[in-house]
Amino acid sequence: MEWKFPMPMTIRCFKCGKVFEVAFTSEERHEFPCPACGEVEVYDLGAMREKVAAVYAKRIRKSIGGR
Repeated sequence: MEWKFPMPMTIRCFKCGKVFEVAFTSEERHEFPCPACGEVEVYDLGAMREKVAAVYAKRIRKSIGGR
């Protein structure tokens, strides 16, 4: 999976529900304060990539009869 930076993304604050736009500049951990309530949302694209790859691998194994 190849990502091109800066990557704009819409995220939602889990505390107040406000939706806002951010821009990721790398796969490293990013912290974004909510413009409405100030709650800090943390996103790590590298960790997200690993989780997606693990889920995908599990689905592939399951579809070919593995466990």
